[in-house]
Amino acid sequence: MKAKKIRRAIIIVILLIVLCIILIPLVWSVILSFDRKALSSLPPFSLVPHEPSLFNYEVAFKTIPLVRYYLNTILVTALHTIIAVLFAMMCGYAFAKGNFWGKKFWFIFMLAVMMIPFESRMVPLYLQYKKWGLLDTYAPLLLGGFAYVYGIFFSKQNIEAIPDSLRESAYIDGASEWRIFFRIILPLSKPLIATLSILQILSNWNSYLWPLVVIRSAEKQLISVGVSVFNAQQDAIYYGPRMAVAVVSAIPLSIMFLFLQKYIVQSIAVSGIKQ
Repeated sequence: MKAKKIRRAIIIVILLIVLCIILIPLVWSVILSFDRKALSSLPPFSLVPHEPSLFNYEVAFKTIPLVRYYLNTILVTALHTIIAVLFAMMCGYAFAKGNFWGKKFWFIFMLAVMMIPFESRMVPLYLQYKKWGLLDTYAPLLLGGFAYVYGIFFSKQNIEAIPDSLRESAYIDGASEWRIFFRIILPLSKPLIATLSILQILSNWNSYLWPLVVIRSAEKQLISVGVSVFNAQQDAIYYGPRMAVAVVSAIPLSIMFLFLQKYIVQSIAVSGIKQ
């Protein structure tokens, strides 16, 4: 019993050390963003700002249109997430419960496409959107949401666990396929929807290469590209404004995790009856 407590104490100490190693750089970044002394030089490490001020944030907001970048990113992220999750759930439901010709072939074909790196498809996609006249619009950033392959795969695997007896009962009551999907499948898949939404939000908020390629106008750019442009324009000594931009760009993701993290740890294959 004593040996077990000692091992537990050792594990706790090791985890606390790892936590400090991870958190200290993040905490220092936030502190530097509020430290005016960090504008011209890197001040010594401290857990409180040497010269507390919002000056670094003022510099950041005046140098680049952060509010505009925020609105652009929120718009693209919200639309892409809704499109991707909805169509992934619809396709996953079709592959899980549907019965149509070539279902197995199309599912394997879809997985094969997922294994092709995006970088190898980027140039053909760029030429395609250029031919369609869609460059410098948000269409190239949104149309990919209709084919969220990983989401389709994930949805299929989880919707398969929902008992068929629920659908059969709904059919007996006269429900259509769409009514079953929206009134039974979606309510039972809330943890799945939350998980896919978080993955999409992370992917879109941190997306850099594709928006940089297809969006040319500065006023249409996203926050990830805007932060990169800001860092490229500034000298290395401007640590404070750099940290301020980084903190501002990370706030929405932090809030999202606080609200949706509980759904990730819940069981996804939740049914309303016992088999």
